[in-house]
Amino acid sequence: MSSYLLASPEEKARLQLQVRVWESESEAMLDRIGVQPGWTCLDLGCGAMGILRLLSRRAGSQGRVVGMDADTSLLNAARAYVEDEGLTNVELREGDAHHTGLPYGTFDLVHERFVFPYVAVEKALGEMIALAKPGGVIATEEPDQYSWNYYPESPQWPRLRQIIEAAFALRGDINVGRRTYALLREAGLEDVTVRAGVLALQNSHPYMRLPIMGINAMRPHILKAGLSSDAELDALLADVERMVSDPQTMQITFTLVQVWGRKPA
Repeated sequence: MSSYLLASPEEKARLQLQVRVWESESEAMLDRIGVQPGWTCLDLGCGAMGILRLLSRRAGSQGRVVGMDADTSLLNAARAYVEDEGLTNVELREGDAHHTGLPYGTFDLVHERFVFPYVAVEKALGEMIALAKPGGVIATEEPDQYSWNYYPESPQWPRLRQIIEAAFALRGDINVGRRTYALLREAGLEDVTVRAGVLALQNSHPYMRLPIMGINAMRPHILKAGLSSDAELDALLADVERMVSDPQTMQITFTLVQVWGRKPA
């Protein structure tokens, strides 16, 4: 059984959908940071796409973007994506967030999104800070599920969200976004800034089915830990499917908490 909770044959498609859904929020954050032509940028845990295209466009022909992920299959998908998009200033490396093997003090921007729930957060953040140049930017994008809900509300949804949070708690914290502002400040970064993004989805948008995709991927872990039963999960997922299929239903996503700060010069 993979140590990655969401490992499944469908994970590449889920990640690609997720990138498209959150692209505008990542664009807004990079605008606020002010990524410049010629910058050297790292997208840590880039998965199948990450924000490689966004960074590539901003860094330009004189800049350099490195995408890193520990999953070989996702890196292969990223290589195809980079080739299809013609991102000639992007290179991909295999490695983990704790020990990247990249030279320290060389990046103008070190970024991660949705990585901290799967790693030792303080250790990964320390690696990110070490990789940045003096004065370089460390940027994080992490979830907080407090806002995540369907309307009209279902009495069964809170139970499913509780199971999702308990499943992630087996390895980490799916609500780590609410802690990142304090974590970056405590790590000694300067000019720490927080921004939050939340989306409203309607018309059976495919991302409204995120709980179904997540539970199906995590089901073995959930059952092994005794967090739920097959029968309960089937009933809860059927309720989500019912809500998403109803044109009257809208969804407020989880909150994407973006935090960035500068390494002291």
